[in-house]
Amino acid sequence: MEIESMTKSGVDDKIVNIEENAEPVSLNITAPVAKQCSECQAEFGCGVAEASEQGGCWCQDLPAIMPLGTLSDCLCKACLAKAIGAEIMTQLNAAGSPKARLALAEPYRHQTELVENIDFTIENGRYVFSEWYHLKRARCCGNNCRHCAYK
Repeated sequence: MEIESMTKSGVDDKIVNIEENAEPVSLNITAPVAKQCSECQAEFGCGVAEASEQGGCWCQDLPAIMPLGTLSDCLCKACLAKAIGAEIMTQLNAAGSPKARLALAEPYRHQTELVENIDFTIENGRYVFSEWYHLKRARCCGNNCRHCAYK
């Protein structure tokens, strides 16, 4: 029986039959774990429990540049971004040459979402792009930026 030639009651009967014979579907959705930031004590949701099923925790979208064992526990997004931003500056200063600094940022060029305290800060209501942002961009924009890595 083709769908075009079926009456509404015929379609309804087929749907009921399908629903009765369907296997139950288990949606294994894990809620984020409630955590408290070890820096500012703010509460936030840690997605590490759902990481394997949904592609990872939000923190995995940030540059994985922190040395292992640096942090005692999870940080909220704002505090983690500040810590990563400070670590990036430390590593950029240690890298020295412009070529080495560019090489440090190269693996993160695919990260296009801008993160406050890593890619930019807001000063007097204006966005100020960081040297890290410019290095990830891999070229000068010609706007005479304060933190231009290509001057």
